[in-house]
Amino acid sequence: MSGLETAIRNALARSERANAEVRARIYQSARHALEAGLRKQEINDPETMAAQRHRLEATIREIETEERARLAAASAVRAEPVAEARAEPALRAERSEPMLEGERRDDAGRPAGGTGDIGAIRPERADGFSAGGAAAARPASGKASGGPADIRPERVAKARRRRGRLFSFLLVVATLIAAFGALAWWVQTSGLLADLRGDADDSIPPARVSGEDFSGDDPVKKALDTQNRFTADWRAVFSPGDMDKLSAGAAGRFEQVGTGEGPAARITSTDPDRGGAVRIEVSPEVLGELGGKNSTVALTVQSANGKPVQLTVECDFSTMGGCGRHRFTVSERTDILFQVTFDRSLSPSEPGHLLLNSDIAGGNASVYLYGVRILPGE
Repeated sequence: MSGLETAIRNALARSERANAEVRARIYQSARHALEAGLRKQEINDPETMAAQRHRLEATIREIETEERARLAAASAVRAEPVAEARAEPALRAERSEPMLEGERRDDAGRPAGGTGDIGAIRPERADGFSAGGAAAARPASGKASGGPADIRPERVAKARRRRGRLFSFLLVVATLIAAFGALAWWVQTSGLLADLRGDADDSIPPARVSGEDFSGDDPVKKALDTQNRFTADWRAVFSPGDMDKLSAGAAGRFEQVGTGEGPAARITSTDPDRGGAVRIEVSPEVLGELGGKNSTVALTVQSANGKPVQLTVECDFSTMGGCGRHRFTVSERTDILFQVTFDRSLSPSEPGHLLLNSDIAGGNASVYLYGVRILPGE
């Protein structure tokens, strides 16, 4: 199932993941691929089929929860700078406030000498004041003021600042309410609460889209189908009954065991380097089909203790050379695949080997090996 999760996440990374319809199509592709894989492997046990479907749906729910949380967080972050910017003009209005010509201010910064009453202004007079108004606006030195008596622009600026801050606050609150509302709606409609109560129906998938069979070169469907089917074109390299094809040095060991998934070879590496690997023999006939082609190697493995373990696979194909070191993390039973290309077409006369190290973290963990197959290229 880890292979299914990886394929889904890779498809989301290459698609328009913000579109819910695109995500739903990717999830539906995964379901079609799982069903096709069960049919190809002739798995008819109802409990096994239900368990596989339940695991896939749990993986889809987990991925969809991450996607929606990421989108809600991104929307809240984009809204906050806009709200902060709206308050700036009011602040600039207060700082750029000029002092009127001839105006004096007291220690508190307020204009001095005015009464605030503009009823004494007379437009028919050249100076704009009556005798009483001029006396009220005249400073102590006896000189008349050259401008209006008591105009206080700072009162207007402060009012604008309060309105700007209030608008910013309301905008932030509205954005948060919308985000929480969308999250609550999703929790209610996705059936998450029903899962927590334990009364969810496992037969109903969380994402509801009309069933459709995707045609063409759908990269997700193609990748998933490869991991869930083995046709007659695959060459069998190892099965649990071929224990004589395994060999190991002092730092590696293997044994035939029975598991809930069937018979398997238990592989244990006590050295994270190449010395702890178990060697899997590949016949010269199979190697002869790989020369000059792009081929695929598949190993069916499972962590022995059910916990994630990191393993590596290398190639030592005699005169054809190697294929580098391929690293995987597995827990449940799954098929790990990688591609190899050999330019030389020389057919070796002796067997080659795949080197499997069960735990490169140095924890001496074991894995179950159920089978090894190779699909020669064209």
